[in-house]
Amino acid sequence: MRFILAAAAIAVAGPASAAIVTFENITGTWSNPIGGSNISYSGNGTDDASIRWGNSTGQGKSGYDFEEISIPGLTVNPPAGSDLATIGLFRHVNQPITGNAISGVTLTFTTDVKLDGTYLDTVNFVYNFKHTETPNDARPCQFGGANGFGVNSNGCADRVLVNFNSQSDSFVIDGKHYALDIVGFLVGGDPATAFLTKEKRVNEAYLQGRVVLYSDLVDGVPEPATWAMLIAGFGLVGAAARRRERLALQTA
Repeated sequence: MRFILAAAAIAVAGPASAAIVTFENITGTWSNPIGGSNISYSGNGTDDASIRWGNSTGQGKSGYDFEEISIPGLTVNPPAGSDLATIGLFRHVNQPITGNAISGVTLTFTTDVKLDGTYLDTVNFVYNFKHTETPNDARPCQFGGANGFGVNSNGCADRVLVNFNSQSDSFVIDGKHYALDIVGFLVGGDPATAFLTKEKRVNEAYLQGRVVLYSDLVDGVPEPATWAMLIAGFGLVGAAARRRERLALQTA
């Protein structure tokens, strides 16, 4: 029984103290577009990065912008993550174009990470944007209801989705790896997992994210430290079982 209790003590660590995580010197870089024609970039590696595609029909090309904003310090209570916060400004410049639109693109979010005010690391968080371009004159529209009304008032709206990319870096708090997840958008004050964007408009939304265990983002793979505790615990339980078997044979 002492061996089993020892294994449980190893596997159950005491709670870690809360930490304040801040992100500073944030820049954005657009890359790896899927599809699209006449691709161009501006401001990559700065706090205001843009990608454009297609050929203008008079109002300019279509594209995305990422603009850095000041992120408040996020409280992390290991092993739990933080609450949601606004982590950047996103724009879809949705103009009528000729040529092809993209169907996806990657944003690399580079930032200095500080822990309780002390510099910890400079990391790259990577996010995938999925773009669905729709025919403006479709009836019915693919998203958002009838053509000519609401978000489809200027023709059928496009849709933008975003998710975390496992190529992202991580940072370490109390031996555990964390990352800045991205969960969706804040559109006009309302949270949304999908951003429907009007035609012939510059559509703005805030990106919403939270600090979370990296292992929770990548197929639920346990942290290395967790594996170590589990293996140690299993080893001690196995030793206890073998000891009971030897005692049983000696007394038989």
